[in-house]
This record gives sequence, structure tokens and C-alpha cells, in this order.
Amino acid sequence: MFLNSVVIEVNPRLHLTLIGMNKEGYRINGGVGFTVQEPSLRLHFSRSEGFALSDTRYSPFSRQEILRIKKIIDQEKRKIRARHNIRIEIKGEMPTHFGFGSSSATRLACLEALYLLNNKKPERERLVFSSGRGGTSGIGINVYFDGGLVIDLGRKTKDFSYRPSQLSENRKKLPLMMQRIEMPKWEVGICIPNKIPHKSEKEEARFFRKTCPISSSEVYKTLYNVIYGLYSAVREKDKKTFCLALQSIQQCAWKLAERKQYGESLFRIEQKLYKCGAEAVGMSSLGPSLFFLAKDVKVVVEKMKTGIVDCKLLVTKPSNSGRNIIYV
Repeated sequence: MFLNSVVIEVNPRLHLTLIGMNKEGYRINGGVGFTVQEPSLRLHFSRSEGFALSDTRYSPFSRQEILRIKKIIDQEKRKIRARHNIRIEIKGEMPTHFGFGSSSATRLACLEALYLLNNKKPERERLVFSSGRGGTSGIGINVYFDGGLVIDLGRKTKDFSYRPSQLSENRKKLPLMMQRIEMPKWEVGICIPNKIPHKSEKEEARFFRKTCPISSSEVYKTLYNVIYGLYSAVREKDKKTFCLALQSIQQCAWKLAERKQYGESLFRIEQKLYKCGAEAVGMSSLGPSLFFLAKDVKVVVEKMKTGIVDCKLLVTKPSNSGRNIIYV
């Protein structure tokens, strides 16, 4: 029996930092990140004769990005000899290119829906390879299915070069996942600046070329904060240590370079969050979205709303489950 339609709900991931961006060493890239409940995506799929995509978000995919999704779906449809194509409606509050992993999540959801609407059972590894994602970081491709906090160990240095995700799609191996663990139910605040434009794909590629490689000593510093700070704090449900490690990571070479792309505009928002009571503020991926922890996140949000900072503010919690498939 064929399904006529299916809905896939996807939560955002917060990417805390990449790690191995140095020249010497055993491995390259690697990172840490976790899933939160908001701002989410809701993708409605239905069977169709031809590919079609409608994106009604306030920050939608570009025409070029839609064409890439179409190409991936068309290729997979031929490979599995699928009878039906898919029509996609993308709704929700998760903007693209703001640090939430919408591109990876959307590609995986589209591929998974293609299989389901053709009465085929998708294999996880097949979906990931066909999506082209996971070239720079393994966080998004893992939390899509499982949620929680993920640490990946990148790949061997001989296998790769320094490039953002959209330029790393022709990879032969996926990043090596170290571990996935559940996040404590700490409140998390989300701050999306309205007047700081996100970086284009060309700007992201230029940033990687300009910034890499960083010194090995800075990589060791980041790795210490990730493993002895963030990871151990999550294992022990130690929010204070988690916040201290998150603060320290913002000053490590790679994360600091990412944050400096936005200049004083972003730093002013960070400072305002701390003045309003945030205990730790981080930038997700290449930004410009910020996230923060506090004794009372709702109080910080209310104080921020009374100021002059123009941001979209949300209160959410970590999610320890992956995408939600609704059969309709």
C-alpha cells in the first residue's frame, strides 16, 4: 500500500564548534553540537509526477539551493527506480543559513520521504551519502536521526581539505562519530539577530580559505574544552561547568574567528545577553544566531525585549530524539 503523503518534523541543531582545523595531526575537522526543540521545520511531502518545492519561511532556500535538492532527488529516484516524485512544502520558524542546520535536515528529510512515498525502506547510511552532507561536520547527519549531543572525530587528514559543507559533498567517507549522549533538560535561549545578515556560500568559502589552518596549540585548547568541559559536564549534568567551557570555546581561535566575521554588531548583542543575566553565550556554526543558558532563560528574554536590540528571541530545551515522521 502506497502512502499519498507524509510529514516530517525536524528540530534544529546547535553546532558549538569545529575542532581539528590545524595542518598537522591525525585527523581533520571534528566537532560538537546538540539538538534543541525550536525553531523547528515542518516538511509536508506528497506524491507527484514531477519535483516541486514551496518554501514559505521568512528566510527560505535560494533558487540555486532548490535546484540542488531537485538534482539529489532526481538522481536518487533513478537509482532506486522510484515510480513517484515528490512535492514539498516547507514551513516553520527555522531560517536557512543562520546556524541551525536546515540544509542538511531538509535534504535528509526529502530523501527519506522519497523512499517512503514509493513504499521503500530507506537505509540510514544510504540517505546520508545521497544527501551529500557530512563533509565538514558529522553533527547534522547524526542528530537528524537521533537528537542529543554528538561529538564527531572528523576524518584522517589525508582524506580531506578545509572547506565548508556546501563545497564538501564529494566525500568518500563519513566523519567518525565518537559518541552520542542525551542532553540534560536545561532551558536554552535562542537569539536570532534581525539586522545582521547571514553569510553567503561564497563568503563562507572565503572565510575557510583565509582562516585555515589554525595552530595546533589552539586545536588542543578547543579539544580540552570540548571533552573535559562540555562532554563531561553533560555526562554529569553539571550546568556550571558546561557554561564555563562554552564561554572558553568562544575565545578559542576557530570560534573567535567565526564570531569576528560579524564585528561589533554581534559582540554588542552578546554583551547585552550577559547584562540581562545569561551565564554563557555561544554562536551556532558560522552564525549569526546565538544561543545562551541562564538561571532563568525567560527572565533574560523578557529583559532583552525591553532593550533596543532587534532580535528574534525564543525559549527552548534540548531534544533527545530525532525527526518525527507523521503518516497522513
